[in-house]
Amino acid sequence: MRKYFLFILIILLPGINLFAQVNFNDYFLDKSLRFDYIIGGNNKESKVYFNKLKEEPFWGGSEQNLIDKFNFGDFRVSVFDSTGNTLLYSRGYSSLYVEWIDTEEAKHIDRSFYESVVVPFPKQKVLIKIEMRDKKNIFHSLFEMPINPDAVSIIRDKQTAYKTQKLYYSGNHHKKLDIVILPDGYIEKDSAKFHKDCKRFISYFFNVEPFKSNADKVNFWAVDAYSEESGTDMPRKNIWKNTVLNTHFNTFGSERYLTTQDIETVRNTAAYAPYDQIYILVNTDKYGGGGVYNYYNLCSADNKYSGRVFTHEFGHAFAALADEYQYGYDKAEELYDMSVEPWQVNITNLVDFDSKWKNLVEKDTPVPTPDMPKYKNTIGAFEGAGYVKKGIYRPMHDCKMRSNSTDKFCPVCYKTVLDMLLFYSE
Repeated sequence: MRKYFLFILIILLPGINLFAQVNFNDYFLDKSLRFDYIIGGNNKESKVYFNKLKEEPFWGGSEQNLIDKFNFGDFRVSVFDSTGNTLLYSRGYSSLYVEWIDTEEAKHIDRSFYESVVVPFPKQKVLIKIEMRDKKNIFHSLFEMPINPDAVSIIRDKQTAYKTQKLYYSGNHHKKLDIVILPDGYIEKDSAKFHKDCKRFISYFFNVEPFKSNADKVNFWAVDAYSEESGTDMPRKNIWKNTVLNTHFNTFGSERYLTTQDIETVRNTAAYAPYDQIYILVNTDKYGGGGVYNYYNLCSADNKYSGRVFTHEFGHAFAALADEYQYGYDKAEELYDMSVEPWQVNITNLVDFDSKWKNLVEKDTPVPTPDMPKYKNTIGAFEGAGYVKKGIYRPMHDCKMRSNSTDKFCPVCYKTVLDMLLFYSE
């Protein structure tokens, strides 16, 4: 079905080249345009409302790979020339809003979320388009708007509040994966601790493959944005802290889910450095974290599992990998349309296993694969993944995306992470 839809799309839109990369300098300046918007709705419908445009000083991404080739994410932002016929830039991403849609609350009330995307700053008039993926894995247009880069309505503030640190530098940020670390819940006298924590987590990062073997493809930056109080919000304990990025546990009722909904402040703070990924390091020893694809990563700084959580969450936010554990759902139908494959590469419902990792499964390995010692180190299809117990399968018994007992990505996840790393660093 997916291939059929793509074929029809190409036939209907012959003027749009969906895959060819464009010359950056023909269309863009070496800085960013941030598009902020409000998305609102419920579990049945969604709508986008424009908020503002802002010029930012760095374009952290590649100048070569401008068109997304992965087809990951619940949303897609695309930039076209003013005619709408030439695709200049695209990226998939996800957000907290899509996670909220699957909650019980979304069945009963409407709610809005502040969101933001960053694209290279255009030289000429362009058309920006936001699309959202439905349960059938088809993208539908939510919003489009012409943009004049000379418009006086574009905010062009010069940010001077914070200092930046070059933590680990391997070269030109247009040819590297750039990760900016932002502190939350660190007060100014914690600055030495923050810098020490950053170095510790960079060490964790480079202990994991494929990052270990590709350290020359990564840059790390830090922004010294300090809070009024140490720690973070813990609603179940009635603990509330005045922090710069407003992080909190108990997101959507999950005690260990550490996030922030203050996307505007996160983007304002990250803009002090060139970045492809935002990583928020939270000054707490409570277990938790969060990672949303091309949105942000979060991790608590001082828990004994923080090192492994750090790279697990990066698997979500950088490579769009799904969680491979079951958590709170008995039936796959509660979260997934079981007539189509989940779009995440590392989970399957076996509807179209050929499109996933079936080619890596040995002929004598049964599918589904019994989760027993005999197959512990075997690639197969193990039931229990994507938060559900039945109907969704993962590639191996264990993986970094399943538990904190390993520092290894399974082969399926490993390949996806490496492919993404090469995409940003070519």
